[in-house]
Parts: sequence; C-alpha cells; structure tokens
Amino acid sequence: MEKMTVEKLPVTKDIAGAKRWTEEKGEFVQISHQEEIRHLALFEIRKGFFRGSHYHRKKEEVFYIARGRIRARFVDTETDEREESILEEGDKIRIEPLCGHILEGVEDSIVVEYSPQFYDIEDNYRIEL
Repeated sequence: MEKMTVEKLPVTKDIAGAKRWTEEKGEFVQISHQEEIRHLALFEIRKGFFRGSHYHRKKEEVFYIARGRIRARFVDTETDEREESILEEGDKIRIEPLCGHILEGVEDSIVVEYSPQFYDIEDNYRIEL
C-alpha cells in the first residue's frame, strides 16, 4: 500500500540515522533522525483493546512499537485498498494522510507516535475498519 510504510529499525549503533541497540545499561532507540516533529505522544494499547479507527486529511503519523505486538489494519480512503500487519517491538510505521488505521493490542504494548504536523482535532475523521 502506498500510503503506509513499515520499517524494522536496524539493531546497531554503528550507523547514522534511526536505529536501536541493547547494551548492559539497557536499550537505546533513536526513533527519528533529521525529521521535524511538531507532535509527540506515548500511549499504551492493552491486549484486546483498540486505538484509532480514523484517518487524517493533513496529518502524517509515525508510530514506533517500543514494547509488545499490535495488529494494524489500514485502508486507503481513496482506492479502498486494504492491508493488515502484525507489528512488533522495533517496528516503525509511517502513515500518510488519507490512510485509515486502527491498532489492536495483540499483547500489552507501548507505542511512540510523532508527526511533523501538530495535532488538530478538526483533522480527525472516524472510519469503520
């Protein structure tokens, strides 16, 4: 689907850019590299619960799965193309405007969300997925 991209962050500290690694002191994740961020959030999705079921006309969203596993369903609101993915710790997903999405906790999960646009409640359109 053109309106969303899933990326597995590489497990290394030896490259420039987004990456993650674990060392004796704990995990370090550079989720974003050289991106403008005007909205930043961290949220939990408990197993069996959902977040989303909407799309935005202006806002691009990026989600990073910090802990757990989620089932993500998407629909391109212009073409009705649909896709489903299981996302797990270390996955980063970029969702473009006009891509409906809903996230379901397969396990208790922690997700970081950011966007180059600020959050505008008026740019939030409900959709059934």
